[in-house]
Amino acid sequence: MRLITALFFLIALRIGSAQIPTPDDAPLPLSPEESKKHFKLTDGFRIDLIASEPLIRDPSCIAWDSKGRLFVTEIHGYNLEGHLDVTELNKTGKLDTSIRRIRVGPKLKAEAQKGQTGSLKLLRDLDGDGKMDESIIWADDIPAAYGVITLEEGVIITAAPHIIFFADTNGDNRPDVRKTIFTGFTIGEMERAINNPVMGPDGWIYAGQGWGGGDITGPNLKGMVKIGRTDFRFKADGSAIEPASGSNHTFGMAFDDVGNRFLITTSRPALYAVPLPYHYLKRNPHVGTPNLTATASDYHNTYPTSVPHPWRRKRGADPRWVKFYGAGEAKPNGNFTSACGQQIYRAKLFPESFHGNYFCCDPQQSMVHRAQVERAGAGLVVKRHPDHRNSEFLTSTDGWFRPNNLRVGPDGALYVIDMYREIIEDYSAIPRYMQQQYGLLNGNDRGRIWRVAPEKSEPAPIKTNRYEPASPVSDQIKSLYGSGSKLLKAMKDPHYGVRVHALRAADQKFNTNPELLNAALDLLKNESDPNVLLQLALSLGESDDPRAVIALVQLMTSHSDVRWMNNAVLSSVGDKAGSFFELVIKNQSKIDTSILEQVAQTAARSGAAKSLLTAVDHPDPALRLRILSLAAKNGIDVEDSLRSIADESISDSDSSDEQRLAALQLISYASANVVKSSVQNFLSPTQNPDFQAQAIRVSLAQSNAVVAEQLIKYLPRSTPRIATLITEALLAHSETIKQLLSSGTKVQFSSLQMYRLVNHEEPEIRKLTQSLSLRSGNKLKQKDSHKNYYAALNKVPDLQRGSALFKVHCANCHQFGGQGIAVGPPLDGESGRPAESLLADVLNPSAQITAGYSTYIGKLKGGISHTGVLSSESATSLTLMQAAGAKTQILRSDLLTLSPIELSLMPSTFSEIMKPDELADVIGYLRNYKRNGSLVLFDDDPGFPGVLNAGKGNASIEWKN
Repeated sequence: MRLITALFFLIALRIGSAQIPTPDDAPLPLSPEESKKHFKLTDGFRIDLIASEPLIRDPSCIAWDSKGRLFVTEIHGYNLEGHLDVTELNKTGKLDTSIRRIRVGPKLKAEAQKGQTGSLKLLRDLDGDGKMDESIIWADDIPAAYGVITLEEGVIITAAPHIIFFADTNGDNRPDVRKTIFTGFTIGEMERAINNPVMGPDGWIYAGQGWGGGDITGPNLKGMVKIGRTDFRFKADGSAIEPASGSNHTFGMAFDDVGNRFLITTSRPALYAVPLPYHYLKRNPHVGTPNLTATASDYHNTYPTSVPHPWRRKRGADPRWVKFYGAGEAKPNGNFTSACGQQIYRAKLFPESFHGNYFCCDPQQSMVHRAQVERAGAGLVVKRHPDHRNSEFLTSTDGWFRPNNLRVGPDGALYVIDMYREIIEDYSAIPRYMQQQYGLLNGNDRGRIWRVAPEKSEPAPIKTNRYEPASPVSDQIKSLYGSGSKLLKAMKDPHYGVRVHALRAADQKFNTNPELLNAALDLLKNESDPNVLLQLALSLGESDDPRAVIALVQLMTSHSDVRWMNNAVLSSVGDKAGSFFELVIKNQSKIDTSILEQVAQTAARSGAAKSLLTAVDHPDPALRLRILSLAAKNGIDVEDSLRSIADESISDSDSSDEQRLAALQLISYASANVVKSSVQNFLSPTQNPDFQAQAIRVSLAQSNAVVAEQLIKYLPRSTPRIATLITEALLAHSETIKQLLSSGTKVQFSSLQMYRLVNHEEPEIRKLTQSLSLRSGNKLKQKDSHKNYYAALNKVPDLQRGSALFKVHCANCHQFGGQGIAVGPPLDGESGRPAESLLADVLNPSAQITAGYSTYIGKLKGGISHTGVLSSESATSLTLMQAAGAKTQILRSDLLTLSPIELSLMPSTFSEIMKPDELADVIGYLRNYKRNGSLVLFDDDPGFPGVLNAGKGNASIEWKN
């Protein structure tokens, strides 16, 4: 009887716990010896194990010191928050099969952070076979560590929020010095952080941005240094840190022989930092700068030999998830999805054909990719290597092989850092019910380091930290910094890279060493290399000699075809802008008018506004108007002549569009009545939209009530694009906000605009907003139900009407099918998602904001504010993009605050703008674009029965198991 009772209790306990089934298709780990058998490597090479568990686990980076000792950083607790989440969920005995991507809440995240740490270890080869036998922990009480670099004095690691220095001063292989040299870096999800410190040719250490900078302090800094969403560089002694041009989107850092810095993002193998160093660009705060991260590669395809993890195969075979993520994201493999750990091969050990080759990892696909680098003007191009048109340099059929970083060792071999684990992806990308079944933490006690080398090169003891370079150029370049004696000769060196760095190392001495400046100016006579010319334009800005201004004008006129030349010259003019401008006008030099306008702006803002008066007699009327308007803006009294010129240009039917636009800009500095009379003819639906947009910008330059009234009256008659511009312009000034809210005009405010109004610093505006909300139905909260809109999805969509409605209501902010403006995310990849999912995004656009499209509010001096998507930022400026493609470039010198906000630019009032059947037609158009006139439906689509019963055309059915 007792036995029966006990059995009954056990059965009841099992039923109550309702165990989650464990799938039998998960890949199993292999020993290092077995895993080695699964590699497929390029002919002529070998791969050897150098270190593995239990010596290391979850390695992230390696470096050798001058004694040949190998240091390893580790990260612990990757995906721990997801594991804690599903552990709790599994207690319910139910699988969460809902179609969504979800991250854990703050409670579980805080719990996980207790176990998310890092380590720094020293590995030793005790028997001289080149393989590691001993692991000595240098630190295991640090944050997750994503990089290590060795110096003669010790070791530096990146472990956000810190950068920490360690040293062994007594030679016992253990640290006796530990010092945090910088702190304050941003911490985010564990998939990235500040990473991969690498010594640059200039003696600075460069590192990847991780989650984007912070307010950095350190014991040897004179004050706090702000690092934005960009990479950075620092001095090893902690005395200096500053932003660096270019942003590493994920994990990795590499230099080539001449100091080009290679960056990376998950979906593309190669990016690079534009050759405009940050310290040059920041000299001129009065002009904006370009995107400082450039794309080098234009391909995404890969050729792995591994079988994708079962969760990827199942997600890719499930139509619901394919529709949710889109076909590209849901594809199990065959495209880069986790590119990282890039390296340029510069040593002698590999065959000569490998010199300068680019390598990177894709841990999700268990592979290492090889490519070749070519120059393209002043930029770079990375292409698939001819030897690997349809293959990869290194692959494995062991699904646990997870290469995440590469280093060229002191022996010239390529070392592969292998996290070796079942799942490498961030947990949130995995359908939650599969997180419940597969092991998010499996492999967190493992890790390996592999050595790839030519077949005859066996592992051997390492005694140094430096490989023999295949080219002497890199050593030549390094020797230039801190040495004045070599610079004159180096400026004449046959290698362009040496000449570039000779200029860069010499320019700080131009004002004290005329011989160096003369040598630089001599380069103008015969130099043709685009990178040298670009650097010359940057370096001349360091000289106070008048000849430098003449040379800059010559570079701008003779070499404007060199990529980024305009930006280089603009960074150099700075306090020379007045002289530069006068020289250009006097000689009537042929310089792009937009560039000359920026020079004029620099002159005006740096105390040389009177130099702009030289443009009064310039033969180009459009340029003359623009320059003189800048003079007026900066307090130079030229209103009478400007007004007559502008009136003539506006009324003259023979004036070019450029002249009329310039005249409109000019009018903004006249009195309000003149502005009103001048722009009223442009505020008409029959006018060119560009003229209307310019008239709107001009009208509000003064924040004048008379002009604002004119815009408010035009608002109900304007097209959606122009209405958006008018609304955003009126919201830029407190006084015009009050005027708009008090006018009684019905305005479709976006959630973001309502947020700005509800939280405005002026009580009167907050009160007017509340009154408006109650009166006109602008809701601060999303409606609870949109049943009619979901029901409308069951009808057969009118694709032609959907296309027309898309152009009117959506193309102002989204690109699709080759049309539209790229403000929000492109929609081409969204067409496979369920209709219900697309509808939910439209009706509640702020519920889920695509990464990279967050909205910011920037407050400027003078009481002006702007909102928009942060499309780019640089040393001197940032750009906010608004609806209808309007861009506002804000100089950092004008910016008071910049705050992110989790609200979309997209209006949350589409249920008031469009009827249910209209919105259903737009969604139908998106989901069926360019299908040769056919509809593509899944059997779970709401419209499936209706289409089959329509009785028109033919159908084919595809079964997918």
